[in-house]
Amino acid sequence: MSSSLAREVLSALSEFSSHTRLYELKFKDERKGASLLVDAFAADEQLLGVGGIDVIALSTRSKIAQASLLGQETCLEISLANGTRASFSGFVSKIASLGSDGGLARYRLRLSPWIWLLSQARSSRAWQDKTVIEIIDSVFEQYQPYAQWVWSGDVNLFMSDAVARSYCCQYRESDLDFVTRLLTEEGLGWRFEEHDDGSRMVLFADSSQLSAAPDDVSSEAGGGIRYHAASAVENSDSIQYLQAFRKLGVAVVKVLSYDYKAKQTVSVSVSTKYPIGGKNAQAVESFDAPGQYAYADARQARRYAGLKMEAYEARGFIWQGRSTVRTLRPGTRICITDIPMKKYRYDAPEFVLTRVASVGVNNLPVTAKNGLTELFGALPELLEESIKGIPLAEFDRAVEQAQKSGYANCFEAIPLERPWRPKMELRVAPTANGSQTAIVVGPDGSDEPNGADEIYCDRLGRVRIRFHWQESDAACWVRVGQRSAGAGMGSQFLPRIGQEVLVKFIEGDIDRPVIVGALYNGRGEGGVMPTPRGVSDRESSSAAFERAHDQMPSGQVNLAGGNSPVWHGASAGSAGHRNNSAQWGVRSKEFGGRGYNQLLFDDTDGQGRIQLKTTHAATELNLGHLIHTADNYRGSIRGSGAELRTDAYGALRAGAGLLISSYKISHSSAVREAAGENASGNALLKQAIKLAESFSAAAKTHETVGLAGHLGATKAGTSAIDDEAAPLKALWTASAGMLSKNSIDEARSDAGSKNVDAGAGKVPHAGAPMIGIAAKAGLGVVAGQDVQLSTGETVTIASGADTEFTAGGQMRVHSGQAIGVLAGAVKAGEGDVGLQLIAGKGAIDYQAQADELKVQARDDINVISANAHMDWAAAKSISLSTAGGANITIDGGNITVQCPGKITVHAGMKKFGNQTKFNYSMPLLPKSICVECLLVAVKSGIPFAIPK
Repeated sequence: MSSSLAREVLSALSEFSSHTRLYELKFKDERKGASLLVDAFAADEQLLGVGGIDVIALSTRSKIAQASLLGQETCLEISLANGTRASFSGFVSKIASLGSDGGLARYRLRLSPWIWLLSQARSSRAWQDKTVIEIIDSVFEQYQPYAQWVWSGDVNLFMSDAVARSYCCQYRESDLDFVTRLLTEEGLGWRFEEHDDGSRMVLFADSSQLSAAPDDVSSEAGGGIRYHAASAVENSDSIQYLQAFRKLGVAVVKVLSYDYKAKQTVSVSVSTKYPIGGKNAQAVESFDAPGQYAYADARQARRYAGLKMEAYEARGFIWQGRSTVRTLRPGTRICITDIPMKKYRYDAPEFVLTRVASVGVNNLPVTAKNGLTELFGALPELLEESIKGIPLAEFDRAVEQAQKSGYANCFEAIPLERPWRPKMELRVAPTANGSQTAIVVGPDGSDEPNGADEIYCDRLGRVRIRFHWQESDAACWVRVGQRSAGAGMGSQFLPRIGQEVLVKFIEGDIDRPVIVGALYNGRGEGGVMPTPRGVSDRESSSAAFERAHDQMPSGQVNLAGGNSPVWHGASAGSAGHRNNSAQWGVRSKEFGGRGYNQLLFDDTDGQGRIQLKTTHAATELNLGHLIHTADNYRGSIRGSGAELRTDAYGALRAGAGLLISSYKISHSSAVREAAGENASGNALLKQAIKLAESFSAAAKTHETVGLAGHLGATKAGTSAIDDEAAPLKALWTASAGMLSKNSIDEARSDAGSKNVDAGAGKVPHAGAPMIGIAAKAGLGVVAGQDVQLSTGETVTIASGADTEFTAGGQMRVHSGQAIGVLAGAVKAGEGDVGLQLIAGKGAIDYQAQADELKVQARDDINVISANAHMDWAAAKSISLSTAGGANITIDGGNITVQCPGKITVHAGMKKFGNQTKFNYSMPLLPKSICVECLLVAVKSGIPFAIPK
């Protein structure tokens, strides 16, 4: 039965010609689809949409090579009421068999525009400093020659206010989604029109402009489209149904973004131009914060807020209709005449079509229609899959109308004066789930540093990175997150060229990356061997680590690209690095060299240490357990405590004073004494004061020079640091200062008043900028060359026992005033000696160059020349006297001997000769002023005595 019915249908179709029917399907390669006849079709097109046409086609051959039709450029031609034809172009993107019987078969073909190809390609890439137009063009160019597009004349002016995108990323996103997203963000749309080369996309900005939305062919030719009931005898197509929909809209759009470059917030509000409803309608505000640096300035923010508002306004007043006008296409304008809705005050209103869903049924012979229905089912059932996703009202009636008249559509439109804008979602950009890694690159995109040029950044501290999924020439400036950042404060870490960094995305926005850290990605020597395919018999190699010693590291080479860590736990054994991941810290590296700076922490149990080090001049501070180290190697012990060393110059300064002490103080969780605690040193100072007081009094008793450190150097009871205390006591007052611990101001007040009274709320602290050295066991000052000791006031050297001065060469003691030497003030020394002055070699020269020389003794004075003679000479006279009244005077050329008693002369021989004269040369003592000494005295404020 079915075979005979199929033959009847084929017989009826033999007289069927596509040229004489409503619809014809044409293929660019005519041989591919020559046997296909249009039975019906359903189309759905909208602005900024892919759209497409489902064609129910008949084949007079039971089987065709379906794969050969895929990708074929195809055109569906529609006969118009005036005898001309309109066309819908595309290519076959899908084909399905709907059944076959005998030599007859039915197929559903999906005709898609070239933009559909973009939905099949997914990519990840980035653009920098490109406009949206340039980015869109670069994407479309990859689809040539299939892609045909043009920018309407209104776009250039509209986009002149938009700035180029500093960084725009497509990430795991189809080309279609990416292009649609960019156009949506800029308020742009597209429509399709038929061109000599097929279907061409027109990208537009302002739908109210004629260049963006041209007149519909039927509307332009007939002076509008008439609202009238459909009839088969109508000379022109018409609109049969029209309805307006109003929606309570958004009254205000507000946007806000933070610009981290300008350090300011950009906020703009835009109000609607149209009434939102009646007098009781609520004014709704739409607020959006699209993320940081979304707008360059307030003008840009106002532009995008305005686009959002126009998108709301376009959807606040929508018209829907049903018609038989076969030329209707989205993106064209129509004028409706004889409109019955006078209450809208439109005589001939103009609209821009935003969506058109159409259905066509070919005018096949009745015999063929009936036979096809019996063989393959009714057309509405076959079209159901194609039309089920179309939400327009009245579309079911459009299908019924198409079965009667051959064609019908439903459309959606907006008033011409309201520009159409894409619906702008709050989040349309692809979301970057989690973190990613990237490589830091240089100015040329290379991930290898050029000599000392290891870092490349801008004034904001941003670096350029390239994600692993980007092309080699793609890179972008990215901010670097710091542990702390503020005005003139914070930490600073800038990844260097070639480093792998960890990147996160602000609010998950792929266009807002920020670096949050760096990663080791190399492979060092030794350690755990690779286990390919799950091999489990690979032992760890430690040979590379065993060559290390105190002065040389080992096993630190990076075997595979990237960077391996300086400190690790791959060799914990005593034969290797002896480091069980206890060492950690921060190390930098000099540009283009091998030097470095580092802060190292060692948490080895019972051997904690910290090292602050730079390889420049081997300068380092070591605290705690001191050992030899060579990178990851922990070597032999060097000591315990603290070490500050350098091969270059060093300086230690403290503006408020400095205490160096070997006296231990309590420093535990229970008791922690003040940092300025110097009780032991102050006790020693008090001993020095008592010693000076005792010996200064002894000096006065024995009529010698008192101690200036006790009495005062320039004025009694004063010193350079204290107007009310001599130098030694002033030094103790400064060292034993007790300052308030409540506030800095109170502490300064105590220091100014020279407070030394301990009490509640007081802590020990030097009251003057002094350097105190207190040594519990001893203080050694040793120099390979010279030791210089200089002061502006007094130098006091005091000891409770012996003080010794020893010189391998000469010793000189010079004084601008008196030198007082008092010995035996308490008792005689060893050998019952008070003061002993001996010259082992050479002479002893005593001179009083400006006054008299006195030699006095309570007992005997013995002047002896052991091997030579003794000279007593004077320029005027020499007098020898005794307390009994005897005297011998040599005066000039005379000798006078006198005594109250007798004169006894014992001699073996006496001789008195004639007069004679002996000339003795007197020494020449200096009387001139030492000019250099005078200048030094003036500069230092030291008194200067002029010789008489």
